[in-house]
Order: sequence, then structure tokens, then C-alpha cells
Amino acid sequence: MSLPQRDISPLAGQLEHTLSTGLLPPDVTGWGSQLLQRLRQPVQVAVTGAPGTGKSALTDMLLGRVVIGKSAAGLPVEICHGPEERVVFDTDAGERLQQAGCLASTAVPPGAVRARQYLPDPRLRSRSYTEIPLAGPPARQQDTLQQAAAMADIILWCSETFPEAEQSLWSAVPDSTKDHSFLVLTMADRQIMRGTLPGLIESLEPVAAEEFLGVYPVAAIQGLTAQAAARPAEDLWRSSGGKQLAEDVQRQIGLGRASDADQAELLIRQFGGSLPAEAPQPPAVETARAASAPQSPAASLAAALDQLQSGAEDMLAQAEAAGGPQAGPVLAQCMDLIRGLSSSLEAMPGSEAVSAAREAAQDGEELLMLCQLEQDEDAAIDAVTLLFQLKKELAEDSPG
Repeated sequence: MSLPQRDISPLAGQLEHTLSTGLLPPDVTGWGSQLLQRLRQPVQVAVTGAPGTGKSALTDMLLGRVVIGKSAAGLPVEICHGPEERVVFDTDAGERLQQAGCLASTAVPPGAVRARQYLPDPRLRSRSYTEIPLAGPPARQQDTLQQAAAMADIILWCSETFPEAEQSLWSAVPDSTKDHSFLVLTMADRQIMRGTLPGLIESLEPVAAEEFLGVYPVAAIQGLTAQAAARPAEDLWRSSGGKQLAEDVQRQIGLGRASDADQAELLIRQFGGSLPAEAPQPPAVETARAASAPQSPAASLAAALDQLQSGAEDMLAQAEAAGGPQAGPVLAQCMDLIRGLSSSLEAMPGSEAVSAAREAAQDGEELLMLCQLEQDEDAAIDAVTLLFQLKKELAEDSPG
């Protein structure tokens, strides 16, 4: 389950108008300006890791075709939307060179230090990918990684085994970035052939539970083959690990956009009047927006919990109609619901009850991540039970 795309252009326009009135307090103006910038730019997805860890293959897999290939080894590469396929190279001499086509079939000019690939892919209107290689001495790698963390909304850390040196490098990344990052074990097919993948995942799970959203073993070449085939091979796409990663990245993108839109709506309602008309949203999105209305923290919390309850009930009804809970979809929907609740809590005015609710929702999200590692019917049932227990706990702690 993924959050539906929203047309946020009217909302961005209304927010810009609200900011232009000059009636906002200085601290709110700064916050609003940041929100406006986020609404008007794609979600930034950084693909990073040591040289030779399959970053280009992973990015190509997510794009569904060979775009980067092997011709740009060592170069930072940004993939973004444009009306036609073209590559722009920045050189160490300060030149900007442009060529038609894709990077994979283009000769990299001497002295190139960066490449930007434009594609007429509609998906790139809402996101961009930036491949950031980590090379050189540790201090240089650390500087590069910190720059990536500062610009990225989501990070995909590519590694074959995530050894201690990489763990040490990653540990310095801010927690706010780790909350939106994925550990991708690239070249999983090699680990499978060696018989080492289950043991590797088991050894990394305690680290990943603290440092990432999860561990994703991916055979990128197989995933790319499945995507690029004339008739997409769904079974190969799923077994490669690419399908799960792509869906969860899309879910993070949707949640991030919904959170930005929620905060913009809250600001507009408080300082700018009416909002642009919008079509009704499904329960998962409404959960993330429950706190937008100017109401008391207690009323906002009650509304968010009602949305969580109705969303969980709708999900159970859908699972029953499908013949019983299917682990993957149910776990994904549970994660959508609890992250939607977290988004609404973040947008609420502060209070003791709201602070306690935020902590409980964060704990619940971490437990759901553990359920996702199991991917079986028991885990799905545990996840649904967790949602209802969370709702009950928060309702009991909420002031009347």
C-alpha cells in the first residue's frame, strides 16, 4: 500500500500568498519558507556507499532501465526530471558540457567532476536520485556523508556486508536522517550462492534496528532485468528484493510529502485563511492530516486516534474479504497507519499528553519494524494487535 500522489501546487501557491502578507511572526516565516521550498522541489533520495557496492545498478533498477551503467564510476550523479534525455557535466575547469541521451551510452569528458542526468520520467517530478560515492581517506568520506545527510530526505546505504568500518562511518549521521534511511545489501545473489545471506541478515538486524528503517537484501541486476523486460517479470522482481525496497521507498516519499503538506495546511489555517479545494483522501492520508484543524491538543489527539481506529478496521475488513490476512500488505498498511499517526502528532501543539503519545507511537513503529522482518501471518496478526493496543493506551492517557 502506498500513499496516493497529491497535487500540492495549489497548496504551495496558497502558502506563498500567506508568507507574502508579512503578518507572520519571524520564526513562523522561516519555518514557512522552508516548507514552501520542500513543497516545490522533489524528494531528494541519496544512494551512497563505498566504491563497487552496486550504487549505479541499484539506481538503474529503481528507474527500471539502464541510465547510469558503468561509465560514470566515481562521479556524483544526479537523476532529475527534464523534458528530454540529456546529460550535463560540470568539469574541474568550471565548464558545463551538455550531451543528448543517457549517461550509460555517453563518453564522460576529461575533467568531469559531476554529472546531472535529465529524463522525461513523470516519477521524477516527485523525487530525484543522487548517487554519491564515498571514496578517499575516512575524513573525506565522513565529510561527503555529512553533506549527503544535509541534502537528502532519504538515504539508501549500499553495502555488501556493512562491515565495522562502514558502521562507524554511518554512526555519525544525525538520527533525523537515520529515521528515513535504508540499509541495502547489494549483490544479495552472491550471498545466496555462498549460503551466507541468512546469517548476515541475522547479525545485522540489531544494528539495523537502531540505525535504519530496515535491512533490504537486493539482487539489483536481477531486479533491473525484471523491470526492463518487454513483459515485466513480477516473480523475479519480487524475489530480487527490488519490489519491496521500491515500494517502501515510495511509501517514505508519500509520507514525507504528506507531512510537509500537513504542516503547510496548519500554517495556512492559522495565518492565511482558507485552503485550496481538494478531493477527499483515503484513511491513511486522513490519519496524517488529523491535526491540521485549529483545535485543542486533546481534540486533535482524539481525532487522530479515531482515524487510526477506522483505518485499522477498514484494513481488517479488506483482509477478511481477501480470504484472511496477507502478511506483506497487512504489515505495510499497519506501518502506513502508525506513521500517519506519528505525522499528525508531530504537527499538534505541544502538551504532556501529546508528548507521551509521540513517544508511544515511536515505540510502536519500532515494534512494527521488527514484525516486518518476520513477514508471516503471525507477524501480521501481531502488527494489527499492536495498533489496537496503541489506540487503547493513548485513549486512556488522553485528557477528557
